[in-house]
Amino acid sequence: MNWKALYVASRAEKKVCLRLINLGIEAYVPLKKEKKQWSDRKKIVISPLINGYVFVKTNEKNRDLVFKSPGVIQYLRYNGEDAIVRDVEIDILKSIEEKGYYAEAKPSEKLLPGQRTQILHGPFKGMTGIVEHKSGNELYTITLESIGYTLKINLPIEVLIKK
Repeated sequence: MNWKALYVASRAEKKVCLRLINLGIEAYVPLKKEKKQWSDRKKIVISPLINGYVFVKTNEKNRDLVFKSPGVIQYLRYNGEDAIVRDVEIDILKSIEEKGYYAEAKPSEKLLPGQRTQILHGPFKGMTGIVEHKSGNELYTITLESIGYTLKINLPIEVLIKK
């Protein structure tokens, strides 16, 4: 069985995920915690890390079962077939969610914008990406190629190497 990405109705990711789980389908929505401020209060809000997507692990036999859940629009397609999301990419999303891995970064003269780099340590070990820009922090971009989505993550320079 492979992980696949589903497009779902706007702001329905968590509900669709619960419905899919109730149908017996392994489903996952990476979530993030954000501190929101209104004029009269502050609140921690849990929202999807990637808007509009739910990831499902299903086989070909149960492929169409996901459409029994209201809010599912379609599978993300790549080259005319359902896009396959690698296990390592799901593991990275789970790691981001579980650990909140957004570290302070130090400026570096070694890495320049546009350079391809590889992560040496931590939950993203082995992933490659492109340095987007260098200001006070190194903003390291990881592209999850199988779904065509880009995550921007602050990483310390110690875990990066030129590729």
